[in-house]
Amino acid sequence: MAERVTTKEALKKLDAQLECSLCLDTFKQPKLLPCFHVFCKSPCLEKLVTKDRCSLTCPTCRHIVPLSEKGVAGLQSDFHIDHLFEIQDAFNKAEDDDDKNCGSCEDGKATGYCNDCGDFLCDDCQVGHKRYKYTRNHTVISLDELKAQVTSLIPPKKAAPHCPKHSENALKIYCDTCSTVICTDCTIRLHKDHNYDLVADVLTKHKEELVSSLKPVKEKLDSVQRALQDFDTRVKAIHDQRAAIEASIHKEIDEQHRLLNQRKAELVGELDMLTQQKLKDLAAQRDQVEITQVKLTSCLEYAEGGLKTGTDGEVLEMKSSVIKRIKQISTDFNPSTIQPETKADMEMITKGKEPLQQACRDFLEIEQCGSISLENSHTTGDGLKGATTTGETKTVSFQAMTKKNKKFELKLDLQAELVHIVSKDRLKCEVIEQQHGQHKINYRPMKRGKHELHITVNGDAVRSSPFPIAVAPSPQSFVKPPRVVQGVNSSRGTVFNSKEQLIVVEGDGATVSVLTPEGEKIRTFGKLNNAYGVTVDKDDNIYVVEYSNRVNKFSSDGEFVAAVGSQGSGNLQFSVPHGICYNRKDNNLYVTDQGNNRIQVLSTELKFVRCFGSPGDGNGQLKNPLYASFDSANNLYVTDHYNHRVQVFTAEGLFLRTFSQKANGQKLSRPWAIAIDSSDTVYVGENGPNHVSVFTSQGAYITTFGGPGTEEGQFNGIYGLSIDRNDSVVVSDQGNKRLQIF
Repeated sequence: MAERVTTKEALKKLDAQLECSLCLDTFKQPKLLPCFHVFCKSPCLEKLVTKDRCSLTCPTCRHIVPLSEKGVAGLQSDFHIDHLFEIQDAFNKAEDDDDKNCGSCEDGKATGYCNDCGDFLCDDCQVGHKRYKYTRNHTVISLDELKAQVTSLIPPKKAAPHCPKHSENALKIYCDTCSTVICTDCTIRLHKDHNYDLVADVLTKHKEELVSSLKPVKEKLDSVQRALQDFDTRVKAIHDQRAAIEASIHKEIDEQHRLLNQRKAELVGELDMLTQQKLKDLAAQRDQVEITQVKLTSCLEYAEGGLKTGTDGEVLEMKSSVIKRIKQISTDFNPSTIQPETKADMEMITKGKEPLQQACRDFLEIEQCGSISLENSHTTGDGLKGATTTGETKTVSFQAMTKKNKKFELKLDLQAELVHIVSKDRLKCEVIEQQHGQHKINYRPMKRGKHELHITVNGDAVRSSPFPIAVAPSPQSFVKPPRVVQGVNSSRGTVFNSKEQLIVVEGDGATVSVLTPEGEKIRTFGKLNNAYGVTVDKDDNIYVVEYSNRVNKFSSDGEFVAAVGSQGSGNLQFSVPHGICYNRKDNNLYVTDQGNNRIQVLSTELKFVRCFGSPGDGNGQLKNPLYASFDSANNLYVTDHYNHRVQVFTAEGLFLRTFSQKANGQKLSRPWAIAIDSSDTVYVGENGPNHVSVFTSQGAYITTFGGPGTEEGQFNGIYGLSIDRNDSVVVSDQGNKRLQIF
């Protein structure tokens, strides 16, 4: 249960709402701006008016408010603020309501309050109030209701105000044309032909519309509030990052200090040891020199003393011993031994000072997480080659790089999804974080068709994302038994129209039948001469090629429209034309003119456009082209029957590539029919071995299914292939008089 709000608390809340955010005082003549911000008329808004007196700028949202000739005075008042002042007035009256006297008779004790008059009333005066003509419609409430009303900040309920133009009438009608409240007289004089209704009848509807219109505002406000929370979260994250990085800096630098101090101690220790050894050596050398000094001094002092104090005889006798001693000393004396052998040759050698200084500068760097460069980062791997099969796991590598083209070492938010273009199904990919900004992305599609691989880093798409991925059916897809449609007489070319109805040339090329997706015949039309290929345009018009060198056009209902062609090698002439396909991008028809070994392009009005191809077995040359089909890139695939290959051209006839290689050294054998699904998987019907071989659009072999026979999944003459909207493959099993759907 919600806590009851006291009058004091409600008054405090009310005072806050009645405070101008500019002068921080209670509103004085509050004016409402078009941006719904309210300020005092003077001096708050007056001082914001431009020098030309034409406008002012809202100090809250910077919205520029144009002003009329009346200036700030011409701005509208805010009824919401007016109601808050009314509530404040009711507050003041309700403070001591237990002791209030009746405001009408001034004698009785007040038991109620009139919202319209703003007076307290006793029981007797309330009765009179309801009887009196001019007050009978006033709203009188009990004192308890008044208390509840003011503490809930609900404005006093009043009767409808009166019309400023017709003061005797209440404003009870709403003019929808003018979006204003009017009285009955206004409907006659001023709003005669307008749309209007009673306020009571339309209030609920307009309130609901207003509430409904506020929903997107609330949604946007929720988004903004969440964004502001994200700002707070981001500010905290930055502060936390700064604290963590500063701690890491101290840790790393302190560790280097420790290592340098350790090296300093080692060097000082080595210096002390070397110094002590040198001093010890010098001391030993000095000791020997001092002994020599003593010897020389004693000899000199003895001889000089004898000369000074001895008698003549003593001097003569002394001479021989002194000479002998001098000879002994001279023999032992070597001038070189009295010099210090140990030198003061210690020196500190700086090895690699500059590299060390550079290493210190390069030792640590501060980089923004956002400084990752998606332009420098690169995405590679087998998983980007554009084609795979269902159930096969593919891998993509992403290497994050900085703006300085270095490997990005910080953590990042990498997300990857594989999205099916048609169904919009989303497959979340496995992301494995490795070292130095490298990530592995694994995906395993389970649905065939065209996909897009979306890769984002911190919410931004990586370069070239989304990547197109074509998913072909796995070889296991064709193991399942096909759906068989019986009763089709020697079917040949097939095609689906926009209604997913199957158009089939049957009866050995004599007629065209239209079938439901379930295989039931809707109608049969045409009297044709050995027809094979069939196609439809964007309007579902049907085009059929006959071996009698004609291209026929029928309406979607099977009505004959026109025909063109004759025997020959000129424009609009043919030599046993076989297949036909429609190009939605240029709205043209492409006919395989097999006897002339070329492709002839016609408009849907059966006018000549161009032709390309020539006889031979080189690139772009043909030997009995039979069927053709377009991929999503607008490239034309042609079964080059007696060259045992498929050739790929642009729509303009430029040779692109050729393929025929299957598994174990095998190649295509007399390819006949061809069809391409939404993932650009290419299906080639081989009439020799009665196989359907499956390739990627680049000619990489996927699998082969079928074989000669009459069982389900076996064929006796593959005379046509087509693809439905579910990418199922429809095979014209001509000799077995049936269609098989895989």
